[in-house]
Parts: sequence; structure tokens; C-alpha cells
Amino acid sequence: MRIDQLRKQLEKEKIAGLLVTDKINRRYLCGFTGSNGLLLVTEKDARLFVDGRYTQQAQQQTSNVEIFEIPVGGSLNETLRPFVEGLTLGFEAGTIGYQTFTGFQALMAEVGGRLVATNNLVEGLRMIKTPEEIRAIKQAAAIADQTLEVILPMIRSGMTELELANEIDYRSKKLGSEGPAFETIVASGERTALPHAHASQKKIAANELIMIDFGAIYQGYYSDITRTFGFGEVSEEIKAAYQKVLAAQKKAVEAVAFGKTLGDIDQTARQALEQQNLAQYFSHNLGHGIGLSCHEYPALAPQAALPIEKNMTFTIEPGVYLAKDSFGIRIEDDVWVNDAGCAEILTKFNKEWMTIDCNG
Repeated sequence: MRIDQLRKQLEKEKIAGLLVTDKINRRYLCGFTGSNGLLLVTEKDARLFVDGRYTQQAQQQTSNVEIFEIPVGGSLNETLRPFVEGLTLGFEAGTIGYQTFTGFQALMAEVGGRLVATNNLVEGLRMIKTPEEIRAIKQAAAIADQTLEVILPMIRSGMTELELANEIDYRSKKLGSEGPAFETIVASGERTALPHAHASQKKIAANELIMIDFGAIYQGYYSDITRTFGFGEVSEEIKAAYQKVLAAQKKAVEAVAFGKTLGDIDQTARQALEQQNLAQYFSHNLGHGIGLSCHEYPALAPQAALPIEKNMTFTIEPGVYLAKDSFGIRIEDDVWVNDAGCAEILTKFNKEWMTIDCNG
């Protein structure tokens, strides 16, 4: 059970319990999907504190926690008070709100307890996926693939980036997504040189690049895919740069293996781009974990020392952004580390160079 795994981590950290304020971590540990609540996990107990809006939902979604309803006009901290006296409790330093933290701090001072900052205790558990989780991510990836199949023939000169982004969101929902994984990115022409361009009112024109970065959600699990292609004919310089980024992406995927770190994989892509004099235009980490949230622990960063483990799921997404040349290219896949330690690609939509007909 996930809560039992967390208890082993608490024992290592020598703390009596954890105040779980992060919504996604609460869901992971006990199944409760409500937007508000607190999960307190201690050595022997797991208690979920919710207000009356969520009591019935909590009862339906959880089976391994005791539910406490915060009275109307009451406060979380007063309801929590009897259960934290004299304890040393961890809090989720990376995601907790300041007001919530100061409230806990005051409460623990009053009851002779102590707060200890923790980082990635639950996220470290989430990093290794179960077969059920992997199946859900695969389905989210399949929905994204299917969305691209439907969307690309619909692109027309004169439609705005925002119109295309909205169409992607709509079509992915029709195909089974619970919603967009994040604000869908559509960038065209010189705006592809912006690593995280917001879809704008710019009209898509013939004979320019289009970059699409989006994801789907299935049973709470996310996918994330980026494809860059020519809408009509583009320059040979752009096509050549694309092949260099694609080669770096493929080398990084192939480099995934037991005995390597996440940083090694980032460096593989970075070095491949360095050999092509493009590394200076690669301005972000190679990738990020993916699961119950789209961007989750761990990061594939240049110095990331975390070893690759079976059943990790993460993105591999090198990109180059050449503002001086008015274009950028990013290619992103979701991968799963299988039993052999290899990266199995979950997002299967074509990533070889594509030219989309702009005369339709």
C-alpha cells in the first residue's frame, strides 16, 4: 500500500508523520481527488480532514483513511489539534502555501510539536509507476497521437494559433481526454523560437514552421507530446536543423539504460547538439517526469544524479530556439523504462520530418 511505503520513508527521515497538503500527493496516497483537504499520515494512522463539501466524496473515494469533517465555522487547525500534540511532523516544503505553513507553525508551537521541511517524499514514490499507472499513461499518449492524426489535416492558412489550440483541446476531449494537460502550445513562424509560446492571434501562414505541444489526461494520468513540422515548404536550413535535433532526441532515447543517471541522458542530447554547434540554443532541461501531473519529479537536468530505475516515466524533449534565424524546433516523446532498462516510447506519432499541405 502506498501509505505503508510512505511510512518507511518517514522512518528513515526520523519524523512521526507527514502533513500532505499537495493535492496530487493526496490523490496518490488515498484516492481523494477533491481540491481541498489535508491528509495526515503517521506511524499507525492515516486521517483525511475535509470540509462538508467533500465528506461524501471522500467516503466514496477512500477506503484506507479515517475521515474527519471540519465543522461549519470551524478551522482545519482546530480539528487537527488533538492528533498532532507533541509530534515532529514533516511538511511539503516545495508546494505548501505560506498561509497554510504559518498556520501549522503556530499550531505546532502551541501543542509542543515541531515542523520539519521535507522534499519529494511522496514524489519519490510516484516516480516509480505500477502496471496500472503505465497503462493509463499509455492510453493518454494514444489519445494525443490520435488527436494529431485528426488535427493536422484540419490546419488551414489564415486560422489563428489560438483557433488551432482550441481545436486540439476539443478534439482530444472527444477522443477521451479528461482535459488539456496544460495550456496547449501552438507556435508558428518566428514564434517557434519562443520555447513556451502561448497560442496567439497570429494567423498561420503557408510555408512556415508550426510547433504543437500538448497532452491528454486519462484516469488522472498525463501525456505530453511536441511535434514540429513544415506547413508547406520551408528553408533547407530549417530542415537541416530539424534533422540535428531529431538525431539528438533519438540518441537520448537510445542512451536510457540501467547504471546511468538522468543527467547522463540530458548530457547525451546536449553533446549531440554541441557537435552540431546548436547546444547554445538548447535552453532548458531535456525532460521531466510524467504521471499524475504533467511536469513532475524528477527532472532530466544536466547534473541530475538520480539513477534510472525500472518503471520510471518521463519526457525526452530537446529543443533549439534560434531567435536570430526566426525559428525553433522541439521534438518530445514520453518514455517508459521497461524491464530491460530501455526507454519504450509511448507517444508514437511520426516524428520524422513532415510537410503538411498548405493548399487545402
